[in-house]
Amino acid sequence: MSLISLVGAAKDFGIRTLFSDLDLHIGEGERLGLIGPNGAGKSTLLKVLAGKEPLGEGERRCSPRLRVELVGQESRITPGLTVLEQVLEGCGAKRDLLVRFSALSDAIAADPSNEALMAELGQLSQRMDEEDAWSLEQQCREVLQKLGISDLQRPVDDLSGGYRKRVGLASALVACPDVLLLDEPTNHLDAAAVEWLQSWLDRYPGALVLVTHDRYVLDRVTRRMVEVDRGQARTYQGNYSTFLQHKAEEEASEAASAAKFKSVLRRELAWLRQGPKARSTKQKARLQRIEAMREQKPNQAKAKLEMTGISRRIGKQVIEAEAVGVTADGSGGGRPLLDGFSYSFSPEDRIGIIGPNGSGKSTLLDLIAGRREPTQGSLLLGETVHIGYLDQHTEDFNKGKGLDRKVIEFVEEAASRIDLGGEQVTASQLLERFLFPPAQQHSPLAKLSGGERRRLTLCRMLIQAPNVLLLDEPTNDLDVQTLSVLEDFLEDFRGCVIVVSTTVTSSIARLIVCSVSTKDGSIALKGTTARFWSSNARRNAAKARRANPPHQNQRAAARPSATARGGETSRKTRSLRRLINSCLNWS
Repeated sequence: MSLISLVGAAKDFGIRTLFSDLDLHIGEGERLGLIGPNGAGKSTLLKVLAGKEPLGEGERRCSPRLRVELVGQESRITPGLTVLEQVLEGCGAKRDLLVRFSALSDAIAADPSNEALMAELGQLSQRMDEEDAWSLEQQCREVLQKLGISDLQRPVDDLSGGYRKRVGLASALVACPDVLLLDEPTNHLDAAAVEWLQSWLDRYPGALVLVTHDRYVLDRVTRRMVEVDRGQARTYQGNYSTFLQHKAEEEASEAASAAKFKSVLRRELAWLRQGPKARSTKQKARLQRIEAMREQKPNQAKAKLEMTGISRRIGKQVIEAEAVGVTADGSGGGRPLLDGFSYSFSPEDRIGIIGPNGSGKSTLLDLIAGRREPTQGSLLLGETVHIGYLDQHTEDFNKGKGLDRKVIEFVEEAASRIDLGGEQVTASQLLERFLFPPAQQHSPLAKLSGGERRRLTLCRMLIQAPNVLLLDEPTNDLDVQTLSVLEDFLEDFRGCVIVVSTTVTSSIARLIVCSVSTKDGSIALKGTTARFWSSNARRNAAKARRANPPHQNQRAAARPSATARGGETSRKTRSLRRLINSCLNWS
């Protein structure tokens, strides 16, 4: 049974067709992954499925009672609410049950003999059991904690974009809708949160449509893939690994067909050059076929990203950190973010900085880049060091004319002509290698998707010939094709690479041969990432066994007696008062 159907769907963005003549059906228990290059229309397709974006052509069909939740790349907030209140507000149906329960309880207290009210209360209690609404506040607290948010009374107005997205994600998970649409849900999550989210999605009973750059999450969670590219959407059964196998077979078949087409055309053109006279019907037909072949084009090849940078020599002395420390407020007496960090970076280092959110990972990159000063210790850069910094911010886009600038102007601010190892190319030619065709190069920055802006920032950074790369969450917003090319580029890059990644499954993490873990201001070298994550997994498994011994699990699984359930309901009723009152105060 289809929950949401798109029939003959088409959507344009300006002069560009995102998708056309699309038929897509989301069934019960669906596990669908949307993939495609940045700017192909994946986020737009999610909004269409959610009913938040109109179609240019075609039809969207779904039941009016269907509960659909979309967690986009930017989450909306209600000013004035706390974190907990914001999550509760998103749990509309469950919260409404609580509010109605409060009203019925007050009415019955005033009129205990009213049988109609008692009957409604009994039905309402059954619905609250079915919806698991009794423990709504506890569910909110647990989900927020798993996503790395502990201060539930903090105003949502004070939260950063990353934390606001986590609050929006928590609200959708607690609501547990019929259809869950997630757009890059692992952005800004640390390793533990990503692992927990994967487990939650494995157990989720509803339909899921997922857009993510994280190929490991995509591979584990999905059972069907839809590729959106060049205005078309194609469906593949299976997870991401199966999709890659299908794509490899398709590309091999297309290459063979293109080669055969060119061979036949060459042979026919050779015959034509001999000057045959079209006297017979057969010869006339052959001439017509040659003319048709000359006008016909084989399947348009998919553009390939070429990530190219200028090589620059790097000396033996790169970065020397000696007892470096920094506090959150920059003063000597503030909370330490980093404390006593000493390390000598070498020209060929691949360093991964791994740790929980707020532990100082990005701060260390800011120190190396000279954006912050240490409160203790020293940090010295070699004379030949030229740093390229891919951070999580967008200050470069807001400079000058801001987002009104054209794509090519943004790159030409760094260089108009680039020397790639003896090959002179213009900014326009380099942009084409980064999959920005000439027509798009003269579009304003405001028209770019988040992933396209990230790719453009990479292009601008690399043409400045860095020999030390500082990459802060480089996987965020990039499509899987760009990630694959970035991996290859980093493997061949002649220089030092320092990567911050909160995600255990980061595709870049496999390149790191030396891992740095940050916690409570201290930094410790952990060896290779494989060794670090292997030992980390063993620690987590041991911790889980200690927290949930077998006999406790058996007791938890035992079904309570009717008497016990009645007592539990009474306790639930009493414990709900505080939650209901808080709901009524801001409803």
